[in-house]
Amino acid sequence: MQSTEKNLNLIADFSLIELTEIIVKNQGLHEGLYNLSVQFQIAVGAVGPSPELIGPGAMVGISRIGLSKTEESKKNIHTVNAAEVNPAPKKRCRKTTKT
Repeated sequence: MQSTEKNLNLIADFSLIELTEIIVKNQGLHEGLYNLSVQFQIAVGAVGPSPELIGPGAMVGISRIGLSKTEESKKNIHTVNAAEVNPAPKKRCRKTTKT
């Protein structure tokens, strides 16, 4: 998690890798390579600070955030390895006692 000293109202902010790790853990993934997936919405129209200054413009918003599974050959600096950040729990062996 990054520093929140600049904005006192900000509770937390995350890098792309940190957010990817959080989602991998939340989804219970223990193997595979994953990248953050972001879906955008784009709208076009007349925009401006006042009616006299309206011009053609565009607005971009984020509509969804998710994970996409990535092949080894396509990994990049933002790729998260689920086995490293969320290893599978070790299976516990039960001892059986004979009476």
